[in-house]
Amino acid sequence: MIVTAMISAAGVAGAAWGGFRARGGGWSDAKLFCGGGMSNLGHVFNEDASVFPGDPAPIIEIVADLETDGYLVEEVTTGVHTGTHLDAPLHFVNDDARSIDEFDAEEFVWPAFVIDVRDRMASDGPDFQLSVSDIRRAERSQGRIPDGAMVIIQTGFDAYFGTPAYENDFPGFSGDAVQWMFDERDIAGVGSDTFGPDAWSDETYAATYTALLNDGLALPGLNNVDSLHANGDLIIAPPVRLENGSAFMVNPIACHRTDRWND
Repeated sequence: MIVTAMISAAGVAGAAWGGFRARGGGWSDAKLFCGGGMSNLGHVFNEDASVFPGDPAPIIEIVADLETDGYLVEEVTTGVHTGTHLDAPLHFVNDDARSIDEFDAEEFVWPAFVIDVRDRMASDGPDFQLSVSDIRRAERSQGRIPDGAMVIIQTGFDAYFGTPAYENDFPGFSGDAVQWMFDERDIAGVGSDTFGPDAWSDETYAATYTALLNDGLALPGLNNVDSLHANGDLIIAPPVRLENGSAFMVNPIACHRTDRWND
């Protein structure tokens, strides 16, 4: 299927392939054009999904099948932080913070900014925190972080999802870097292809806590991050609107710039 419309809104800044407003505002006669195609950024949901140590493992049971009942129905038991999911402020902040059902539709649409740290992990070891200077260095090579962006750290750990290796040392953002991005770049949230945007050794979960404290979102457990441009693609990821929910699973959809295959 070829998507042939274009995102546009008069007077609103956007990526090279069209304009959009990703945070705190609506679209006027918005249309979608994904010149480089689209891709899934979520892991398949099954009983082998990686879950944070101590969280409930997913259980999927067939309660009606085609041969016996003439239709198929599954019963799913899971925590809401399983696999690819969105964390709402209520996950870490007090009861006055917003739950996942209190976000407007347009707040689940973001320009993507990807910081690939795989080479640094190979040279410096896996467990470090990205600083403000690291963020600014990425901007010098990739361009400025767009307003309303979902800033993603790419570690390559999506390849280990569902295996014991997924529960291993990996890097993340420092809390100071996340706060700087909210203050200076008006981002919408931070994401990762690991359990979360925090370094594995950070027992304070500073990146997640800082994002949620700023009424932002966290997008852990991403998959297929290689399909994204470093800057300029669009991510759309609405969760199920769990009432008073701290999170819910998503399958983020990437809308790629026209020159996706020409980088």
